[in-house]
Amino acid sequence: MATGWVRIFVVLTAMLAMVVSGVGAEPMGKKTRAAAQRFAANYSLFVLYHEVAHLLIDQLDFPVLGREEDAADNMATWTMLNAGTPESHEALADAAYGWLLSGIAYGSGIINGDYGAHTPDQQRSYQIVCLMVGSDDRAFRNLANEYALERERQDSCFWDYKLIDRSMRTIIDSHVDKKVQSGGVEVTYHDVSGRLRTAADAFRKSGVFDRVAAEVERQYPLRRRVAFNAKRCGEPNAFYDPMTVEIIFCYELMDELIALAAKDMKLKGGLHPGPDLGFSRRNQ
Repeated sequence: MATGWVRIFVVLTAMLAMVVSGVGAEPMGKKTRAAAQRFAANYSLFVLYHEVAHLLIDQLDFPVLGREEDAADNMATWTMLNAGTPESHEALADAAYGWLLSGIAYGSGIINGDYGAHTPDQQRSYQIVCLMVGSDDRAFRNLANEYALERERQDSCFWDYKLIDRSMRTIIDSHVDKKVQSGGVEVTYHDVSGRLRTAADAFRKSGVFDRVAAEVERQYPLRRRVAFNAKRCGEPNAFYDPMTVEIIFCYELMDELIALAAKDMKLKGGLHPGPDLGFSRRNQ
């Protein structure tokens, strides 16, 4: 079960770790670009739900036991699983693979002596997969097998997901007051020039920013107005600022994700980043 994935992982580790400084440098064909942009948008959707989790923890006083970053990942995964569509499941699988690529490329999947706010990227990847198979073992068993999760662990993931599902439903019922009038959400795409223009256009065209903003306004009435700003930041990042009640998405992150996805497809000669997980890929 694990052999094919381990082989892919070893090759990726050897190759992707050497391409970080040159991401985005090579030209892409039309199909490769489209697939890479779709993958990056899917990963970005997870990132945005993660930042929304920070927003809700801050503005609605959602309780957190443990590290907030882990809680935000679990909330994002739960949100996408409960969307219950093939597109949301595909996006979540892409997010899991995206964290794996990030961990390999930047060495952020290696546990060292530091105890940072974030769990190592590769562990974040496996946690997503665990919650997926825990929520529906029939739908996501192949995915868990591709990641070489042992059958015993796959079965125990059911309890991981059940705990998070129960917790999320309890928190929403007790902390979201539908009688509160929403302060609204404002979405702004800041202009950008140069190489980032392509990534910025792809991010806006994907619609993920507007989608998540609309969901926040519709589902979580907040007294304060929330700003969603997409812009150049000087680094590949996305974050929530509690001082300004603002979710910021950096175009550099989209650009980097597109490049890493394209590298992965070139490495494996595929039409989509990641292993073949049985999803019905669109527009191929």
